[in-house]
Amino acid sequence: YDCSRGTAIWASWHLSASDMGSVERYSGPFITDTSLPEGWYRAQHRDYTGSGYDRGHLVPSADRTASPADNEATFILTNIVPQAPANNQGPWADLEEHLRSVVRDGNEAYIIAGPQGAAGTIANGAITVPAAVWKVAVVLPDGQGDLARITEDTTVIAVLMPNDASVAGRRWTEFATTVSCIESLTGLDLLAELPDTVEAALSGEGCAPGAGGGGSAPAQAAQGAGVRIVTVEYNPPGDDLAGEYVLLQNAGSAPVTMTGWTLADASGATYRFPEFTLAPGAEVRVWVRAGADTATDLYWGRSQPVWNNSGDTAVLRDAAGAEVSRFVYP
Repeated sequence: YDCSRGTAIWASWHLSASDMGSVERYSGPFITDTSLPEGWYRAQHRDYTGSGYDRGHLVPSADRTASPADNEATFILTNIVPQAPANNQGPWADLEEHLRSVVRDGNEAYIIAGPQGAAGTIANGAITVPAAVWKVAVVLPDGQGDLARITEDTTVIAVLMPNDASVAGRRWTEFATTVSCIESLTGLDLLAELPDTVEAALSGEGCAPGAGGGGSAPAQAAQGAGVRIVTVEYNPPGDDLAGEYVLLQNAGSAPVTMTGWTLADASGATYRFPEFTLAPGAEVRVWVRAGADTATDLYWGRSQPVWNNSGDTAVLRDAAGAEVSRFVYP
């Protein structure tokens, strides 16, 4: 908690199917946290009234519906940050529901969320309005010994979303980033309990230009702009791992060297191209599974599927990190 901002720095929780029951949403006023030390500002329900900002949950109410007490606890104001309605009720809410859907499908998730940057204040300066909000989720199949089960192939979703009206009507997958980016903006070490090699693989690279604080920057000029993502085979017949691939095409009139390019999903899982050139008019499939690379087929070498059946975003970047092509489904 940051008393100078009047909000949490982060909130962290575990989400399993047992956390989601049939309890109705708490309907009373949001609750002042009287456990804060004397002299620290204690946010009140009325601080948000008429401010233009929602009382935005970090731990969502719908993640805690197993008992009335669990649900009511999410309405304590130290779990709340000022969120733009377009954010809180739009892609942020969609991301929350996506994670609940993933958990209902036989998984569990370790989730961390928090505010980033500053875009003004409410409550006469006592509560800082964040410029962006972020979330990181580590997703595992239901099981025991979770820390030991996290590998370099584990699904990690990282999102950094501007806290303003610019996000209206957009998908949460458009705001995918990396754990490393969020760490660089917040000063936090989010996956510190993992072995260094696993942490590095799951954290990804740093921020794209303009990330953080809700800002944006002009896109860099991409090399090989004729290369595009044609389709993502995300739900093939039979085994997903065996059949998942991304189809790329060089629609230009010149060969494109793709050595060092990357292909990533919304969670930050990233394939890096080996030494490879795509001829004009040619196509190549990037398979998720292991295999021997050829001129028409490249292999990621993963042991688990990548592309979510319920929706995802594939982003192709050149060796300089500039976006070349983006494919959003469904």
